[in-house]
Amino acid sequence: MKHISKPPRTPYRLPILAIGLLALAFAGISNLLPQPPAASAYQLPTISIPQNQYFVNEGSIVNITIQINVPPDSTLPASVSYATTPITAVPGTDYTTASGIITFTNTSPLQIVIPIQTNVNNASLSDRTFTFSISNPTNATTSPTQSSTLVTIRNTNVTATPTPTGGPPIFADALEPNNSFNEASNVDAGGAARCNLTFYPPGDQDFFRWWGQTGISYRVFTRDLAAGLDTQLQVFDTNQNLIAENDDETPGGRSSSVTFTANVTGFYFARVINTIPGDPVDKTYCFEVSRFLQPTLTPPPPFPTGADACEYNSTTATACLIVVNETLSLNFIPTLGSTQDTDMFRLWVKPGIYYTCETNIPAGSAADTNMILLDGNGNPFNPWIGNDDKEPGNLGSIVSYLSTYTGWLFIEVGPVNVPPLVEASQHTYTLTCTQLVATPTPTATNTATPAPPAPPGSGGGFFTPTPQPTFEFPTPLPTPTPINPADFIPTPVPPPLVDVRPLPTATAVAGSGQLITVDVTIFYDSNNNYLPELTEGIVGVDVALFDNAARDLLSYGQTNDAGMIRFEVQAAGTVRIVVPFLNYSQVITQSTDQVLIRVAPGTLPIGIP
Repeated sequence: MKHISKPPRTPYRLPILAIGLLALAFAGISNLLPQPPAASAYQLPTISIPQNQYFVNEGSIVNITIQINVPPDSTLPASVSYATTPITAVPGTDYTTASGIITFTNTSPLQIVIPIQTNVNNASLSDRTFTFSISNPTNATTSPTQSSTLVTIRNTNVTATPTPTGGPPIFADALEPNNSFNEASNVDAGGAARCNLTFYPPGDQDFFRWWGQTGISYRVFTRDLAAGLDTQLQVFDTNQNLIAENDDETPGGRSSSVTFTANVTGFYFARVINTIPGDPVDKTYCFEVSRFLQPTLTPPPPFPTGADACEYNSTTATACLIVVNETLSLNFIPTLGSTQDTDMFRLWVKPGIYYTCETNIPAGSAADTNMILLDGNGNPFNPWIGNDDKEPGNLGSIVSYLSTYTGWLFIEVGPVNVPPLVEASQHTYTLTCTQLVATPTPTATNTATPAPPAPPGSGGGFFTPTPQPTFEFPTPLPTPTPINPADFIPTPVPPPLVDVRPLPTATAVAGSGQLITVDVTIFYDSNNNYLPELTEGIVGVDVALFDNAARDLLSYGQTNDAGMIRFEVQAAGTVRIVVPFLNYSQVITQSTDQVLIRVAPGTLPIGIP
């Protein structure tokens, strides 16, 4: 369920006519203002294979984990099919095939292990591989990047090979080269040990890696050391930072051991060296990683219960019905495994009636509501109609709307600050909607009003407002707070060179001169840090690139979802970037340049919370 971010405040109530006039006065600018997000629909749980590779010695069992990210709904158990597929391994000879269907219920564990038996194949002297995949989910989805894993069966029939010159045998183990992080040999945590390992040639060091999971403890150790070996062990985290190291596990011993608990999921690394100098031929050791759960781990708190009678109602399709003068008792306890709750309601409205919906926070409640109105199609009004706090210190919300149509009006209510699951039951509120019938009176004679000055070359004209009825209400409505239009003029920072020019007719791109590459980013600086963030880009802004001398249009386009556009053109001299909507113009003198155009944040118009 989706959280509604806290927008700026709105006056107590605002008639729809005032909102319409403001929308006309600030046409074009409202598209630059940050918009509150809409509630998202319930997402099906995702089933995946968290580990993308497994390594197992032949004759051992490989345990493959299948997991689901959240418990499924109690009435919709989730299932998925699984199967093995050979690559170089031979089914029945190298491993036992496996296939079937597993089912996750609301009470089953989030992880299910499928064991697969591998076989010893003395006829093969190389590693063999097969895949394990999941498909055909029911009441769930599968991860597009974690729906299969590669299983490598390690060959254990390793023998010494003589040198080409006929010298003594060289026991360089089968994992070489594994002398760096990039060459680290894969180890199956909890699987069989890797044995017959050597430190040949003299000075050799061995690197290993295994897939670690958050909250799981691992013991990394060496054992079965031949005479003449004394290992030193270092263990590194997923960023290759040293976690711990050990020389001798016990006083007087020569093997090494490190135990730790993973704090993130990813590949962990180990480095093993020999501290005894000398000839390493015929001197072997074993390396192993075991895994276990710490007995002191505290299970996560249970999912909260006691959701209100309207749940699930986080989309317009599942909106809860509310009628005039009805009061609903509600809370922000989520359902269906979500981490937050957003509530959607629908109210039947008719033209000429003034509707007011408000939330009230009972004594002892920790709720802080935010309310937004959506039209009959589930889209926000333009400008947005919503409210956070009724007044300073009152965390309830109130919104009024003079209906112009017959149909559903959707009311979206969400928490300003998403409560932790263990505190969700303390966030309660009530919702009430009332109506006030308006009586139309004759309209005054229309007078043509000159439109604001238009940019040169874009034409001009007059704006004649459509006749609108005025209304009288039994109780006078509050007077809207005056607005200073200067608050809404976007001012690029630092101040640009402003050179307003009409766009000429597009001409063919020049085919001579130097290649000029210009990246333009237009962003609404909502956090006022003068830097573009990923969510601050302004989409769909027209940007043109001109030859500064000939004033020919070289290229033209619109910014993408990140507020960015790139130009690559041939030009004989300098070029000029023009953004007509912002009256922005800048000369580019370099062959490669980046232009950041900042729209300063300002006070929002009445009707936007």
